Amino acid sequence: MRGLAMVSLLAATAAQADTQMSEPQLDALLTGNTVYVATPGGEAPVFYGADGRAAANLPNGVELRGTWALKDGGYCVDWTNGPQNSCTRVVKSATGLAMFDQADDAPRGSVVRIVPGNAEDL
Repeated sequence: MRGLAMVSLLAATAAQADTQMSEPQLDALLTGNTVYVATPGGEAPVFYGADGRAAANLPNGVELRGTWALKDGGYCVDWTNGPQNSCTRVVKSATGLAMFDQADDAPRGSVVRIVPGNAEDL
């Protein structure tokens, strides 16, 4: 059922222009899923566990582990082996989902695809 809800959310996303996603939308989008993010260095899979666990494999081979939570209209990750309080907002537009740093609005990447579960065994 979560997959169908995600497809509906993404279809609705394509019909709207440049709107920041709300915490409930982010919860449905991220929780329990692997999100593949296109970054300048390549594609990075990021898993957002329902238990608050986060894990990512960066294109340069670095593996990040930490915890995540919804916060201030976005979500934040405290990486145990990387940045702390790394907060992101997600903007949906007709062309997809873009991610931005909440502190300085710098682009972080764009969502390529979302796969239910921990697809990369992170």
